[in-house]
Amino acid sequence: MRRIYLESLSGLLVCFFLGVVANEMFVYKLNTDYEYVLEDYEANAHQQLIENIAKNQGLDAAHQAMNQFVETTRNKLVTYGPKDKIPTPVSEFFKAHPDHFIFHDEERDLWFRLVGSNNTYYYTADNNTLVRQKIDLEDNLVWLFILASFIMYSLGYLLIIFRRVKKLEVATLRFAEGDLSSRAETNSGSALGSLNKSFNLMADRIHRLIESNRTLTNAVAHELRTPIFRIQWQAEMLKDTSLNEEQKATVASIVEDTEEMEKMVDELLCYAKLDSRDLENLHHPLEMRDFLDHAMSRWKKETQLNLNLSLSEQPCLILADETLLNRALDNLVRNAMKFAKSQISIEATVHQNQLQIAVHDDGNGVAKEHQARLFEPFYVGDKARNKAKSGHGLGLSIVDKICVQHGATVQVGQSKTLKGAVFTITFPLCNDSADKPIQ
Repeated sequence: MRRIYLESLSGLLVCFFLGVVANEMFVYKLNTDYEYVLEDYEANAHQQLIENIAKNQGLDAAHQAMNQFVETTRNKLVTYGPKDKIPTPVSEFFKAHPDHFIFHDEERDLWFRLVGSNNTYYYTADNNTLVRQKIDLEDNLVWLFILASFIMYSLGYLLIIFRRVKKLEVATLRFAEGDLSSRAETNSGSALGSLNKSFNLMADRIHRLIESNRTLTNAVAHELRTPIFRIQWQAEMLKDTSLNEEQKATVASIVEDTEEMEKMVDELLCYAKLDSRDLENLHHPLEMRDFLDHAMSRWKKETQLNLNLSLSEQPCLILADETLLNRALDNLVRNAMKFAKSQISIEATVHQNQLQIAVHDDGNGVAKEHQARLFEPFYVGDKARNKAKSGHGLGLSIVDKICVQHGATVQVGQSKTLKGAVFTITFPLCNDSADKPIQ
């Protein structure tokens, strides 16, 4: 954001200076400089006046009048004799125009001659006088005030734009974080043209689309339960009839497939509920040492793998929904059971007022190209794996949703201890905790 405003301010300054340059070019280069014309008129009048004095009263009186003029106007008079060297542009002008008696140089200082005199006279501003210094100061202050007012206006305008963009950015971030009711303000004091209304229109359409998908997911999942149950019931009825071995195997396969479908429906419903409900009010303090000890006894009954648990020495109290937390850890541990070769390690550590629960396995790990998308719904990292291992791609998505509901995070990496995959959930603690060694 800051870069945009700096670029805008720089662009405004460039436009300002380009306008000044264009004004100089148009007024003084491509058009008649009427200020110079006026100065030429004044120089002619001055030269004629001095010539009249010289003709009627003599050159001394003309010189005296010139000295009085420069003293009054805070200028300086320089007199060049016939043998004195004058600037080339001046000498060339008088040679080329012998009938002209006045000349303005590049700095608009006046050079002139008098009839009956071989001298060349030169008027230049005396910048040491107080009035000249004040004039120069005022000229500089004019540009300073113009530039300062331009910058102040630009900064004020950019500040207004910044505040409006910031409000729109906050609404956008809230919407991106899952608050689908977030909308941008559309009053004249907060809107950025029609951008806020366009954002609200987009947000309404996305909200309707998401709600429609949720409704569809719930409806499909619920409607699937009945035919699945009928298929299971009919398959169980077939088991009780006299069947040969091949028919029994077919019925067993049907039962297995329907059970898989039932699990997928359960995951879909769980995922949809996590998307549509705010479960923050269901959180309550939960002591993780007792929770993990109880969960370990259940996990050990489900596998023949070597399952280890390491806990922090101090009590670990977090705010959580016990059912959802149990679902998240179950998904991670059972995922590790699918891919581990012989060993699974669960480590709970406290660091900087945060509880980290890491699930390690000694399997082949997760390739880096799959880690970034592993928590996306229906994403299967290794499509070569069979369905029994890879699942439907919702288990880890459910873990991620549960973490979001708890203000926690989940990450995947390579285990440094078992060399397989490691999934780490980080929860904020309810109480102040210091780093403690693992037992």
